[in-house]
Parts: sequence; structure tokens; C-alpha cells
Amino acid sequence: MENKVKISLLGCGWLGFPLAINLISRGFQVKGSTTSQDKLAIFREVGIDPFLIQFSTSGIDPDLHDFLNADILIISIPPGRRSIDGIGNYRKMAITIADQLRISKVSKLIFISSTSVYPDSNSTLTEFSTVNPETESGMVIKETEDILSSLDMKVILLRLSGLIGPKRMPGRFFAGKTQVPNGLAPVNMIHQDDVIGLINCLIDSETAEGVYVGCSPSHPSKEEFYDLAARAEQLEPPTFISEKLRWKLISSERTGKELKFTYKYPSLIDWLKQIHT
Repeated sequence: MENKVKISLLGCGWLGFPLAINLISRGFQVKGSTTSQDKLAIFREVGIDPFLIQFSTSGIDPDLHDFLNADILIISIPPGRRSIDGIGNYRKMAITIADQLRISKVSKLIFISSTSVYPDSNSTLTEFSTVNPETESGMVIKETEDILSSLDMKVILLRLSGLIGPKRMPGRFFAGKTQVPNGLAPVNMIHQDDVIGLINCLIDSETAEGVYVGCSPSHPSKEEFYDLAARAEQLEPPTFISEKLRWKLISSERTGKELKFTYKYPSLIDWLKQIHT
């Protein structure tokens, strides 16, 4: 039986596309956005109602009236990391979305944020920790959080650690490199399957609101994790300097205590060993 709840998903890339397919399998009516004309037909084939949406500081604001005719909006697009235009366009997205949400029927907003809003404070950080982004992308994400949090609706900020999974394997990050610093720093990552499960949990919850963190509860050192990650992909393992300089350890307290969420991949090392064998 088809679910009458309508979900609009702004951004159907590495995370958004499999999320959309998962939501459709649960019976939700899903609208999805892309910046590529070529992907519209692909979306239709899998049951996503496609929308071509782009945000640009030099272009005309898109009309999102039909796209925002939904009960829930999920924003799942990262800011451009290597381009001033990318950062500016992301800020434009936040402002445009907020303006048009104020006259929409959307009642719940889930913004896929990042733990890059937290500094390397040499401490354990949770949903309740002070944010102080140290990168330009982290700063614009925090700006977006503030803009969206001002809306008169239920707003959920899901801050995710490093994303891993299909087509985003971590072995290549340091493969073949030598004397990589900070080898004893803890790794903060989360598998794609767990992100999708967590988003579903937030959709289903009637009380969820505010900040939540998505991060695997295991935190191996960089040298242990990336050595095994490279071997799992049959790449040359890196070597690290066994030191612990600036670091942070992300702990997702609310997901366990309030949402009772259970990670499919609680151990990053066990996940890598499954791939390696």
C-alpha cells in the first residue's frame, strides 16, 4: 500500500540516490533533484519524480513551489570544497530554500550536515558540544544550519562524519604515502547503509528535533584503519608517524539514547576485514 507521506530530496548523489530508492521501497512518494539533465530519465526509471534544480549566485533563483509540495524535505548536498563559486552557490541554496520553505507545506526538515563544524579540540565531541568550524566548507555548513534552524518547523540537523561505502572506499586516501603525520589520531566515519538507516529513524520519529550525530561507535587509529583499508583494496599500504597531534573523537549520544538506533557496521575494522577476506 502506498504511503501518503511525500518526501522531497534535494540532492540525489552518492547518498541521496540510494536513500531515495530505499524510501520508495518503503512506500513513500519521493521527489528528487539533480543538476544533470541526463539523470532525469534515470530517476523516472526507479520511481523518483525528477526535478532539475540549480543554485547559482549569478543565476535566477529556481521556482521550488512544486518541489516543496511535500511533507518532509531532506537536504543532501555538500558544499563545493575547492571553489569559491561552490561555497557561494551553497550559501545561495540555503537562503533560497529558507525563503521558499516559509510559504511551503513542509513540516519536517532534515538537513544532512557534517561534523566538520566541530574543531579538532583533542577531546570527545557530541551533539551538545560547541561548534567552531576550521575550514571554509565547515563554516558555510554552520551558516546553513543557523539559517534553517530559524524556520518555524521541525528542523533536524544530522551531522555526519566521514562517509564510506560503495564507490567511496577509504583505501585510496593514503595509499602508498609515507610518514603520514598524526597516525594515532582516532578515525570518525560512518557507512552509507547506517546513514540511510539513521535518516529513516529520524523520519519515523515523532519527537526527533535539533542536532543528531551520525558516526560509527568504533574509532580505530588512522594508521590501523588506513593500513587495512589499503590492503582491502589491494593497494600499497601507507606508513604513518605514530603520534597523536590534533584530533577529535565524535560520539553520537542522542542516536543511541533517544532513537535507540543500532549500527549495522559498529566496527569499522570488522567491516574492512570482511572486504579483505
